[in-house]
Amino acid sequence: MNTKPIMDIEEAKAEPVVHSPASTSMPPAKKVTQEKGMVPLNLIISSIGLDADIIPVGLQEDGAMEVPEDVMEIGWYTKGASPGENGNVVLAGHVDNYLGKGIFFDLEDVALDDEVTLSNSEQTLRYKIVKIESYPYDDGPIEEIFGFTSQKRLQLITCTGWFNPLTKNHEERLVVTAIQQ
Repeated sequence: MNTKPIMDIEEAKAEPVVHSPASTSMPPAKKVTQEKGMVPLNLIISSIGLDADIIPVGLQEDGAMEVPEDVMEIGWYTKGASPGENGNVVLAGHVDNYLGKGIFFDLEDVALDDEVTLSNSEQTLRYKIVKIESYPYDDGPIEEIFGFTSQKRLQLITCTGWFNPLTKNHEERLVVTAIQQ
C-alpha cells in the first residue's frame, strides 16, 4: 500500500490536523472502549453522492500518520478508535491534486444532520453530522479530533481553502464531526 505521512506524533500539541506530507501532529490515541469495534470498508454520504472504499492507515517510522497515495481512497487511522467503539474514528482523504478532484472534494457541501454510514460485510453503523469546521493550517483542536472521548464519534478530515504553491499545501483543514446513532 502506498501512503503519505499526514501527522507527526512528536509534535502533537503544536501542529494542526492535515493530510499531506507537510502535515500536522496528533497525540497518541487512547483506546479505552466498552464495545468491540468493526473494521470499516465503505463510507457513504448520500447527501453528496459519496460511496467509497476505506483502506487502513497507521503511522510511518517517523511517527507521521499515513494517508492513501490515491486521491480517490479514504484512509482509516487504525491507531485510533474503531467504528462502534467509544472514541474518535478518524478518516482522512484528499480534496484534490494537480490532476483534479479527490475523494473528499464535495465534503464541504455536507450539512448538519446529514447521515454518514460506515460498513463492512457484516455490519453497518450510522452517524449524524453535528459539526463542520475549518481550521487554519497551523491551528486545530488536535486532542478533540484524535484524543479519547466517551462518545462514538467520526472525524472526516481533508484540506480546504486556498492552495499555497510555496508550501504545496492548502491553507486550511476541514473537519466534519459526526456522532454514532
